[in-house]
Amino acid sequence: MASFSRRLLRGSIPATVVGTTLYVTSQPLLADEGAPSPAGTVRCGRTPSGDKLPIYPTADADRPVTLIEAPHPLTPYIAQARETTTDALSGAGKYVEAGVSKWIGFERKVEKSPTDNPVEEVKSVVAQDEPLTPGIIYVLIAGLTGSVITRNRSFPLRWLAPPLFTVAAAPYFLPKTSHNIRAYLSDLEDKHFPELAARQDRFLSTASSHMEMTLDRLRGAEEGARVWGAKAVEGVENATGLRVADAVRKGQDKVEKEKAKLQGIAEQKLETVGYVVEQRPVAEIVRPAEEDKTSAPAKRLV
Repeated sequence: MASFSRRLLRGSIPATVVGTTLYVTSQPLLADEGAPSPAGTVRCGRTPSGDKLPIYPTADADRPVTLIEAPHPLTPYIAQARETTTDALSGAGKYVEAGVSKWIGFERKVEKSPTDNPVEEVKSVVAQDEPLTPGIIYVLIAGLTGSVITRNRSFPLRWLAPPLFTVAAAPYFLPKTSHNIRAYLSDLEDKHFPELAARQDRFLSTASSHMEMTLDRLRGAEEGARVWGAKAVEGVENATGLRVADAVRKGQDKVEKEKAKLQGIAEQKLETVGYVVEQRPVAEIVRPAEEDKTSAPAKRLV
């Protein structure tokens, strides 16, 4: 009985495997026989409708094939970006060319001499007969001195002190260059801001007239002081009998003589006859001293 059941199991297992295989492969076999393919899929060697392709060429195969170009959706955006970039680069190139042309014009303007242009150019501001060093260094040191002096003061004073010290020191250390700068700025003001220049001229003329009036009053006061001094000297002479006026007159005569000498020296023309050059040793070159063989006594061997 046991052997029979074993035989039954052994025979049913292969039959089950074969039946399952046939069932699984039955659907593709039916599709190959002409069943329509699922939607969206085309089998190899068949048309979209599921028919087999012919082996021999047909009349429809000779007709021309028309290719329809489908542009990429990003093509217009890329073209627009390229055009925008090209326009930006061309604009930048124009700006650079304009800047270069302006710089070249500025250089040519600087190279012009004052005789070619009535307005003094930038190059003519620096006096040719006045060296910049060490005067410019002293001017900068004056500006730094103003900053150091006002380092603990309020902000407006700390901000205004350095330029004021610099402007005040420039006419002393660089008088000719400072005069040229003032003349150049005055010409620019007359050219570009004529109304402001006219107001400034009126203000300066009024200030100079007031200054002249003040000086005239001082001269009148000085003359009055001299008259009062002469009367005082005369009163002292009458009271004491001393000749104070003679002593004062002698002192005044000496002062006048010294003034005349100084004026003569100032009016005298000087010419350069030579230069004094200071020579300083840079280094010392030494070598071993050689003994003088002629002066040394000859040694004899005994």
